[in-house]
Amino acid sequence: MESLTGNLLVASSLATDPILSRGVCLLVHDDQESVIGVMLNRPMHPNPQALMAMLGEPMGSSTPETGTAAPGKQDEESKSRLPGSVQGQTVQGQPPASQGPATPYSPVGMVHFGGPLSGPVVAIHQLSEYAEAETGHGIYVAAQKQHLEGLVNKQPGPYRLIIGHLGWETERLNAELEAGLWHIVPATADVVFENADEMWPRLIRRATSRSVARWIGIPDMAGKAELN
Repeated sequence: MESLTGNLLVASSLATDPILSRGVCLLVHDDQESVIGVMLNRPMHPNPQALMAMLGEPMGSSTPETGTAAPGKQDEESKSRLPGSVQGQTVQGQPPASQGPATPYSPVGMVHFGGPLSGPVVAIHQLSEYAEAETGHGIYVAAQKQHLEGLVNKQPGPYRLIIGHLGWETERLNAELEAGLWHIVPATADVVFENADEMWPRLIRRATSRSVARWIGIPDMAGKAELN
């Protein structure tokens, strides 16, 4: 099966779980056993002290509060993954509540709830010098403390700080795809850094256009506004 890393999962109208409904998930890792992703359109607004406390925690030291480690993945290799290796269960729960107003273009306004499984704080951004991995063309992932501090202090471009993640066993995600819970759309920087409120409406139109194009046998219309 072709790697899903670098794609977006766009929740369909069949996804009614509070975490998944109208959600957009960037897939950052997959292998034969598991798939890991982070939600992109669940903004949080922690106060500056809380944000600095998050960044001050040792990266990679957290363990999942929900779910369990994937079989055979409880070694040092799994600890170095972004954001971590977990058994793939879509977990019920609610995103954390906002804790205060966000200042435009400040790091506080760029913190997002990535999912109910805990792990290191990660950043999604566009600069290779602040990254440990690439997911999608020109979209990078960072979890090391010095990279996160560089992004927060220098703010060299758009980025999202992500707290928590989603994880599936590969078979489980395949079943969800077959059931129509998700649409798959290639990740591009213009979408990944889209305003959170506008991300899902824009992508669901694109995903629906792609599906209709396949059904009626016309060229893929992804990237166009939508089918008329």
